[in-house]
Amino acid sequence: MAGRLPPAAVLAGGLGTRIRAVGGDTPKVLLPVEGRPFLAHLLDYLAAEGVRDVVLCTGYAAARVMEAARAHLPPGLRLVESRETDPLGTGGALRLAAAHLGPEFLAVNGDTYLESPLGELLDLHRREEAVVTLSLVRSEAAAEKGSVRVDPSGRVLDFAEKTPDGSGLVNGGVYAAGAALLEACPPEVFCSLERTLIPGLLARDRRVRARVVEGAFVDIGLPEDYLRVRDHLPRNPGHGGTS
Repeated sequence: MAGRLPPAAVLAGGLGTRIRAVGGDTPKVLLPVEGRPFLAHLLDYLAAEGVRDVVLCTGYAAARVMEAARAHLPPGLRLVESRETDPLGTGGALRLAAAHLGPEFLAVNGDTYLESPLGELLDLHRREEAVVTLSLVRSEAAAEKGSVRVDPSGRVLDFAEKTPDGSGLVNGGVYAAGAALLEACPPEVFCSLERTLIPGLLARDRRVRARVVEGAFVDIGLPEDYLRVRDHLPRNPGHGGTS
């Protein structure tokens, strides 16, 4: 176990345009799942894993998101906000929050849920001296979500647009990272973690590692995906994974 965990960023600033057919103007992170905002489940997960400091990266409907976060904040979890005034993307949001995150941090996407064991992820990240370490999950929908190829040692090779049979490893949206991840993202500039920063690291042969996590993976980015989990959030009976 990695001991005390570093701060965790929750990327909660997205507009959620694809989900508006069922969610209206409600931010994705506030869509109800089991009668509670999706964000509440993310905060519960982080607290259960041992995180104590959360940086909520907000943008669209920031005041509503912060109000909900405070209302559903688990005991023992400290919360600070990093608010963007213009859309900055996932990488830009982390760059804006860098002063709150420090030299080492965790990050979770605000529209996905994966019970990735954070202590084990951080241990692997440190052992491999990686710039960023991803949590990956096996999926039959890799053709539409985009797959991640890794070698047998867990080194990330590339992000592929699709795979021939539609199955593969996809990004589970849970990361361990160092400040070097954000070096290529200028302040206040739109920058994507998945499309810009990580592919840029791979192009420069920097250390990007991955841990495959077994278990339920939830992505509420599309209406049909959200409706499948609105009344029941799949959870793992126990954390599991292979490094």
